[in-house]
Amino acid sequence: MTITSVTPMAVKSALRKLMARENMRRAETGEPALSQALIARESGVPQSVISTLSTGKSRRIDFDTINKLCTFFRIPPGELFEYIPDEEIVK
Repeated sequence: MTITSVTPMAVKSALRKLMARENMRRAETGEPALSQALIARESGVPQSVISTLSTGKSRRIDFDTINKLCTFFRIPPGELFEYIPDEEIVK
């Protein structure tokens, strides 16, 4: 039996934070909460991709997905990601 270890990623999706920020804005304006299903439906990104990005289980993302999420959230690509230095990952 082979055990493979997963190397921690220094770059992670910030989708969960983007959703939280958007839901705070929506709560203040009385709009319904943003869900993964709504993001998938309106952005054209499969819900399974939205789910893996928001849970941090995704190991890669393609440019089409980045473009669709940037368009949906009206943000530049850098806001889709967060960087955690290697030293902090080990902690």
